[in-house]
Amino acid sequence: MPVSPARLAAFRILLRVQREESYASELLHSSLTDSLQENDLRLATELVFGTLRQQRLLDHVLASSSAKALTKLDAEVLAALRLGAYQLLFLHRVPGRAAIYESVELVKAARLRSAAGFTNAVLRKVASSDVEKVRNAFGETAAALSVRFSHPEWLVERWLERFGQEKLVQLLEHSNRAPKVYFRINSPDFSSEQLSATLASQGLRFKTHALSNDVFEVVEGNLYQTTLFRDQRIAVQDAGSQLIPHLLNLKSSDVCLDLCAGVGGKSSQIARLKDSLSSVFATDLHWHRLQVARRLHSQSWKNLRWVACDATRPLPFLQLFDKILVDAPCSGTGTLQRHPEIRWRLRPEQIREFPLLQLALLESAFQHLRPGGTLVYSTCSLEPEENEAVVHSFLNAHAGASLATPEGASPQRSLASDNFFTLFPPETETDGFFAAVICKQDGP
Repeated sequence: MPVSPARLAAFRILLRVQREESYASELLHSSLTDSLQENDLRLATELVFGTLRQQRLLDHVLASSSAKALTKLDAEVLAALRLGAYQLLFLHRVPGRAAIYESVELVKAARLRSAAGFTNAVLRKVASSDVEKVRNAFGETAAALSVRFSHPEWLVERWLERFGQEKLVQLLEHSNRAPKVYFRINSPDFSSEQLSATLASQGLRFKTHALSNDVFEVVEGNLYQTTLFRDQRIAVQDAGSQLIPHLLNLKSSDVCLDLCAGVGGKSSQIARLKDSLSSVFATDLHWHRLQVARRLHSQSWKNLRWVACDATRPLPFLQLFDKILVDAPCSGTGTLQRHPEIRWRLRPEQIREFPLLQLALLESAFQHLRPGGTLVYSTCSLEPEENEAVVHSFLNAHAGASLATPEGASPQRSLASDNFFTLFPPETETDGFFAAVICKQDGP
């Protein structure tokens, strides 16, 4: 009997995530899942994200059930074991015998038949485990919370010191829940009324987010199967991410630059908020990302200009910009719910390394900001080294730069404190974001 399409797709995606540092969310909307029926796609999504979110806890149970160290296993065997263990411990609707059988078959399909008996034996032991007893067998130390909530111990220690136990547990629990799907209008000639009528006719219900009437949350239905999504007239984008461009306080005449555009979500949001034909330039180090951005957004926003360049070096522009967004590369610790694989890739030293890049990007952007212009620096990090410390370091080195009060992103003013805009995931039901509004002195 062949392995089910959902489990085979999940197995292949987990291997790609591990070997190529790919993102699971992208692979789940790639050719690896094109042939899956909707039910199989839902199962594959649950298996991939569930296995990644619970990886530390799964490995703890697997290690106690295995005579071999997990570090000595082939990647395919470990991926099959984690998939099987996740189903046995968390998906009670899946028959245990099916989870074990298909994990064994995945190992065989990977041409590792010699490991089939081992896989079967380990998972049979796992099947007798009580995940709640495992979780409750520990105390309240960082090491215990790391296993219970399946996060790296060094990160749990860091957050425990910074947030305290209550907020830490809220954050860890939030990171292990499936994220909601948020979206926005991505077309200049499409109204909220048209959006409601069209999506209702296709069986999709949605509501507005508590932070903004422009941010929509899927309540029922598959957004990815709607004609509006396929035609790029709506864009899927985290609620927090959608709020950041509002901080630029855009005017129709502004010439804008999005310095780290990625796949263009914030770039097209800038074009939408500006609502004029004046150019929005979007740069990124990786041309392939800009190709995706152009496919997703240029049909609706003809004034978007995509430029591949290294923004830490002199920029290929002679002009100055009225508004610049620096949504800087960062550790991504605010996105562990949406991108659980980050928690297993990130190293402590990277939180000390990212600020060097972030300051270089700020320096480059500020040189191209006109006097009197506005720059928004943002990250999806929860770490002060990448956030407040970077901004203070930059301001100390530039007498002509000053902080402005973040305004316009949301009617909830509590999100802005000490002249910084912050989103804490459990409290805002968004990814974690930080932003600062920096103004350039007008005149000498």
